Amino acid sequence: MPVLIYGTLATLAFVVVLAFSDGHTASYVLGLFAVWWTAPALVLVPVVVALRWWRALACVVVPAVAAGSVFGPLLLNRVFPVDLPPDLRVATFNTSSWAGMDGLQQLIEGADPDVLALQEVAPGQQQGYSQRFQQYPYRSYSAVADGAWDGDAVWSKFPIVSVVPVTGLPDGARPADVVTVRIEDRDVAVISVHLASPCLFCTAHESSLNPAGNTGNAARVRVGEARRYAEIASDLSSAGTAVVLAGDINSAEFNEPLRELRSHDLVDVQRAVGTRPGLTRGASPGFARVDIVLVDGLEPVAAHERTPGGSTHSPVVADLAWPTPSDR
Repeated sequence: MPVLIYGTLATLAFVVVLAFSDGHTASYVLGLFAVWWTAPALVLVPVVVALRWWRALACVVVPAVAAGSVFGPLLLNRVFPVDLPPDLRVATFNTSSWAGMDGLQQLIEGADPDVLALQEVAPGQQQGYSQRFQQYPYRSYSAVADGAWDGDAVWSKFPIVSVVPVTGLPDGARPADVVTVRIEDRDVAVISVHLASPCLFCTAHESSLNPAGNTGNAARVRVGEARRYAEIASDLSSAGTAVVLAGDINSAEFNEPLRELRSHDLVDVQRAVGTRPGLTRGASPGFARVDIVLVDGLEPVAAHERTPGGSTHSPVVADLAWPTPSDR
């Protein structure tokens, strides 16, 4: 019976993801694509219950629960939308270097974010951008790692009052900065991140060219990056500074880095208020949600994707509100 085959394979896939996390190509890819292979279970459960196929039901329970953890919040957000006026609009966009210029133009014209976290900005683009998008007079570009061709950036309509390089990242990680933006009398620490890229199905030579190494090592680097960023966010929040951590984390719901970040009080805006899966990697809709906005000290109001243009990623826009006195 096809349902039994699907349920058995999906359950085994979930066991592989839990057992091996991101350390192997197969388990990493399964985690990245989990939205797709767990979603059928949500349709099959009512069908097999109606038909009283109890063996089939037992087989699809695990993928159904996994799918519910992904899709459940999205359904609840439709029923109970957040009713807060936004105070700040933030967007994150992996521009895929110059390829995403059209997407960046459309993002700025259509969404008009107050703060932009950009990834894959080549050094040559900084000069090219200098005479464009003048609504963002305050800009900060991270260092570019040796042998790399791009870096991260934060653009803001509000003054940037400090830029502090992130320390303590594992070898193979891309450099990043804590960029503090002052909005009236409040500070928001913005960290634009691009976690280590996987080197899927790489040869030994190709792995040597990836700063983070092969698939397993890149997975360890991403986890180390996530833990370090979570520590920094926690320290900033404890000091009374709101935090926005945004970027391409090369991870989705069932990959360890996103779980690590969420476990340290960082709120995943899409999960909190989004109403669709938000699959940002690849042509829209993509195959995985890897472009993420996480916050601490701000209330999520809304989240949505925009047109990617020529980029291989869709930008994500997050509307945020200052916490009410009762939330402090």
